[in-house]
Amino acid sequence: MSRFHPLLLLPALLLAGCTDKGDLPAPFDTLQAVFFRNSVPSADEIDVDKLPVSAILVEFGRGSARVALAETRDGTLIWRARDRAEIHTRQGILVRTVGLPDNLRIVRFDGLPAGVSAPVPGAAGAGGYVRLFDMPSRGLYDIRADCAVEEVGQEKVTVGKYSFDTDVYDESCTVESMRWEFTNRYWYEPESKRIWRSRQRVSPELGAMEITLLRPAQIP
Repeated sequence: MSRFHPLLLLPALLLAGCTDKGDLPAPFDTLQAVFFRNSVPSADEIDVDKLPVSAILVEFGRGSARVALAETRDGTLIWRARDRAEIHTRQGILVRTVGLPDNLRIVRFDGLPAGVSAPVPGAAGAGGYVRLFDMPSRGLYDIRADCAVEEVGQEKVTVGKYSFDTDVYDESCTVESMRWEFTNRYWYEPESKRIWRSRQRVSPELGAMEITLLRPAQIP
């Protein structure tokens, strides 16, 4: 199996200069691009070794965008696009979006097994737990989703010239107050303890956001 050895991140000053003003260098895109068909390469076509900063590929089905890491806050990674829209992840779990037509903010998880801080892979087969999240653009707060995780197979994920053997997990959730049921899928590599790819729901209307890790971040 080919292995990915991430380069050191650029100095924080340079990274902030690239992201805070919204003038990211090529090849980074606006998140608006995901709503329109475009010619952004797929994950297996991108030369990840040439990316100037840590990055993810975001796909909504109609289009895709390459989004750069802007900063980290208490273990949360903040990925910021050229239009200043943001995706926040923690241990590969989507916890917040900013600047989309419908936005998500996960407040917390309740009922995870002892010592587990994220549902994948720690909650697999361990019974149910609760997501409490907000949808500020709808004026909805402390929405309850009853969820459970199970391992459903193994798949190889290809990112550029690298490949990773992953365990696949499905997170099934029910939001009774919204009459909404959804399933998130995660491709988790045990060796690196990273989620290399995920398909996570933002809202009933927007559908699933697919996130592929192109170049990992170093978390202080």
